[in-house]
Amino acid sequence: MQKGYLRKFNWVIIPLLFLLYSSPGALDYLFHFPDEKYYTDAVLQMMDKDDYFTPYKADGAPRFLKPIVTYWVLIGSYKVLGVSKFSSRLLFWLAGALLVIVVFFMAKSLTQNRKLASTAAFVTAANPLVLMSASRSIPDILLVLFLTISVWGFLEIMLRGNPPPKYYWMAYLGAALAFETKGLPAAAFAGASVLFLLLNPWKRKKIREIIHWPAIIISVAIALSWFVIMYIEHGTTYLESFYTDQVGGRVSSKIGQVITNTLLGIVNLVAFSLPWIIIAFSKPQKLKAFISGSGKEAKAILGFIATWVVLVIIMSGAVFKFYDRYLLPVIPLVALFFAWIATQAETRFQKPVLKIFLTLTLVTFVINLLYAVFIFPDITLVAGTAISAVFIALYFAGGFKNSPAEIVLANGILLLYFNVLVLLYPILMPNPGEQMVDALNAEGVANDQKVYVYGNIRTASNIRIHCHHEFDVVSMDTVYTLPAEPRHFLVFTEKEQKYLDLKSYEIFNYSQGWSRVPAEKFPELLKDAVIKLKESRTKYFIAKPKSNKNDQ
Repeated sequence: MQKGYLRKFNWVIIPLLFLLYSSPGALDYLFHFPDEKYYTDAVLQMMDKDDYFTPYKADGAPRFLKPIVTYWVLIGSYKVLGVSKFSSRLLFWLAGALLVIVVFFMAKSLTQNRKLASTAAFVTAANPLVLMSASRSIPDILLVLFLTISVWGFLEIMLRGNPPPKYYWMAYLGAALAFETKGLPAAAFAGASVLFLLLNPWKRKKIREIIHWPAIIISVAIALSWFVIMYIEHGTTYLESFYTDQVGGRVSSKIGQVITNTLLGIVNLVAFSLPWIIIAFSKPQKLKAFISGSGKEAKAILGFIATWVVLVIIMSGAVFKFYDRYLLPVIPLVALFFAWIATQAETRFQKPVLKIFLTLTLVTFVINLLYAVFIFPDITLVAGTAISAVFIALYFAGGFKNSPAEIVLANGILLLYFNVLVLLYPILMPNPGEQMVDALNAEGVANDQKVYVYGNIRTASNIRIHCHHEFDVVSMDTVYTLPAEPRHFLVFTEKEQKYLDLKSYEIFNYSQGWSRVPAEKFPELLKDAVIKLKESRTKYFIAKPKSNKNDQ
């Protein structure tokens, strides 16, 4: 009864496990992804200017490169919870959990198989691209969420003779929100979905069968609304900037580069599909027979998945610079495919692969335990190690013996990811931005004093978030001129120091990477290596005019 009760609510349990396993990296700046600064800086400017339609760069210039949805998500979070690293990431983290829920119900609706749906949700949750994207305040996790809702709608329209109106709304409104999140890539995926419904040989639909005018009209209005507002307010300047980001400055015309990026797309998709791709293709003849013997509905779904896979590889290859996150939109569909094969076809290698990941999980657990006991008992590390111990004990006590091997494997991957994050926490934290803010507060930064940050603009953005947008932070980038006003602070690294005339400044060393790593507690064999690694980390300095000492 209890196990049946748990299976009944696994659509809740799976996203909760996703939130647990991803929390160390999502809710703090363990890693501060470079592109996050563009969105957090823009939103702070939008809130300061009381302008909720025009994104801005940190210097106040309009930023038209991406549509509005990501900015609105951040604004909503900041308005409710205030500006912080937690509020910067929270809604994107929850969007990752919502994606897992959508995949579960999509798979269950399409296949009427709860085991397959649970496996698909777990495979999605355990994918590194999903885990990493849910830990960044950038459009990617929102894009894949909206596109997956759209895909679900299109697939239901394709498979059902008389689809309920909700599926048309999901198909077109999901695509519209995706377009308002990332722009033209969403339009390409939606267009491919429509063409597949019209042209596929298994469940072909007529144009009138995929049209639902209320859903289409309202979705088009939503998709274009922000673009129309920007054109009215800013004219063709906005369109030129948007086109350059989406096409002119992104799409490559160099054949060699396109081929290289296409190969990178294929290799990365295979890498991010491990270990599931090994299991799915472990018996190619059986797989071929399974697909050949499937009904028209199954072939139509598999053909749709294959179409999206080909499209995402082509789109990833046609750019100047390849990023692995370009592959994210297809991950939920790929997860559905792997779950389908793993639960319905004859495969092998589940047990050997499971043993490999369980071994890696145990190794990381032991390392975490040793670090907490003998090196540094950080509270996050201790708590994370305790949570890991519970799951490991549950496994060896037989708590998962009735669970499918695929679900146990997905949990092993998630726990391995979790163990790595909690080990990195005492090494990488506190974040340099947090150290800088603590130092500036200790030096008594006042409301009328600006903080000028030299070098990478990500540092300035980091400080803005950690100070809850209470400091007046100015990003100087590589402009190495000193401020004219007598009362101010400077932030810079060793790299920038040689370009600044700091004779009249007091300089303080206030930030050091790996600041909480006690090298003296490591074994002699490792001590010198740890010291060298600490010394190689970026050092941040604070400087203030010597006259400030008397002013304060």
